[in-house]
Amino acid sequence: MADPDMSDEAMEAEWGAAASRALDQSDIDSLFGDAEKPAEGGNQLRRGLQALVGGALVGIDRLPTLNIVVDRLAQLLTASFRSFTAENADVNIARVRAIRLGEYLESVELPAMIAVLRIEQWDGYCLAALDPRLIVSAVDLLLGGRRNKPQLIEGRPCTAIERTFIERLVREVIAPDLKRAFELVGDVDFVFERFESTPSYAAITKLTAASISFRADVAMESRSGHIDFVIPYATLDPVHNLLRQEYVGKKQGGDPAFRSHLLGTLPRTTMHIRAIIERRRISAREVLRWRLGSKLLLNQHHDEPIDIECEGLRVMRAHIAEKDGRIALHVSERRIAEDWPELRPPELPARTESE
Repeated sequence: MADPDMSDEAMEAEWGAAASRALDQSDIDSLFGDAEKPAEGGNQLRRGLQALVGGALVGIDRLPTLNIVVDRLAQLLTASFRSFTAENADVNIARVRAIRLGEYLESVELPAMIAVLRIEQWDGYCLAALDPRLIVSAVDLLLGGRRNKPQLIEGRPCTAIERTFIERLVREVIAPDLKRAFELVGDVDFVFERFESTPSYAAITKLTAASISFRADVAMESRSGHIDFVIPYATLDPVHNLLRQEYVGKKQGGDPAFRSHLLGTLPRTTMHIRAIIERRRISAREVLRWRLGSKLLLNQHHDEPIDIECEGLRVMRAHIAEKDGRIALHVSERRIAEDWPELRPPELPARTESE
């Protein structure tokens, strides 16, 4: 990288030398991403153009309410785990991140049990993956082995007894708490559909589809584990606008105090009323011919209603009448709701302007 304090001439010379140099294999690998260099922990390191193409995801910072839902889920899971295992449990969810489904499935620690949950109202699916430590800890506690040292599941699939207890955990704890957490944005049901022990079989959408993922770390005395939740972005489309709100229940103009102020103020507002007898386009030549005593013949008959407008909006229609020697308007059609406002203040005289 060039020195920021370098002069323009020196920088131009350096870039000219770099442009004239031919790229070797190491430069090409650095540009496109070296597929043979793994990152620490065994995960593939994305570099260069590979990082730009493979890492382009929508940021979840656009969904502030989703963070509130996740925080509520952590509180619900804490209470549910304490009741389910009769142990002092604590659940923490650090953050929500964006990830591609295929990338997440490749990172699942085996052996694992991935619960596929169907979200009926949104016509989508959700994944809840339990890691081996949580599976052993939950089964051991439910069978009364609180003093036993947890034995990890290594080199074998989960037994039928373990699957039975974990299915009960999903049905009685995880699925109901997900439903209660997402009640902030809608009434949805998370229905347990099946278990998958092979991550590739748990693909609920395209592997390249963008998804949100968050991890619930569960700590129970000397035991611990985690649950990974994955929800595709497409599944959240029905409530996307609600999740974009800055806080739960946000409404435009929904302040009761301001609404009461409007109900008391608007009926007292002065209005300019205009009676429109007829609208006609007249040339300037004809207008210039008008003199004192000229007559303008209208197409409006005496028994036909005329329009009454307020700021260009027609509010009623009326017939021209006469009362006590003065021209009057007899309202024949009303365009304003009869029951507005509900709280009617004392009526004040309104200024009218007719033409």
